Amino acid sequence: MHLQKLESTHNPQQIYFRKDVLCETLSGNSCPLVTITAMPESNYYEHICQFRNRPYIFLSARVHPGETNSSWVMKGTLEYLMSNNPTAQSLRESYIFKIVPMLNPDGVINGNHRCSLSGEDLNRQWQSPNPDLHPTIYHAKGLLQYLAAVKRLPL
Repeated sequence: MHLQKLESTHNPQQIYFRKDVLCETLSGNSCPLVTITAMPESNYYEHICQFRNRPYIFLSARVHPGETNSSWVMKGTLEYLMSNNPTAQSLRESYIFKIVPMLNPDGVINGNHRCSLSGEDLNRQWQSPNPDLHPTIYHAKGLLQYLAAVKRLPL
C-alpha cells in the first residue's frame, strides 16, 4: 500500500517512479522492484542521454523477516527520495535508484523470524541461489549481474 501511495502522489513531471515486479516468490507473492530518479529536463538528446547515463544505486531491505526496523528505514528512505527536499532532488538528478524494499515477503507474511518459506536464511544464499527456492535472491543477483555486464554496476 505504501508503494501505491508513493506512486499516486508524486509529480510525474519531476520524478520518474516506476514499480515493477522483480519476481514471484516461492508462495506466489510479488517482490517489487522500484526505480526512482529525476525526469529529464526535456526531450532533447543531451537531456535524455544524461538521464540514461546516471549511475545506479541499488538498495534492498528485509531479508530477515524479524528485522522490522529495516522496513521502517526503507519507508523513510523511499519517502525522502520522493520528497521535495532539495537534497533529495539533487540525488534524483544524479542517480538512478533501483530498490527492492523487501527481499523476503514470504517470510514476513508467514511470521518467520529469520528464514524464508523454504526454511533457509536468504542472506546465506547469495553465492549460488536456487531460482526455485530463493527466487528473490536469484533475481536480485541477476539484476546486479546484468548491470555489471552492461558496464552499469551500481554504487
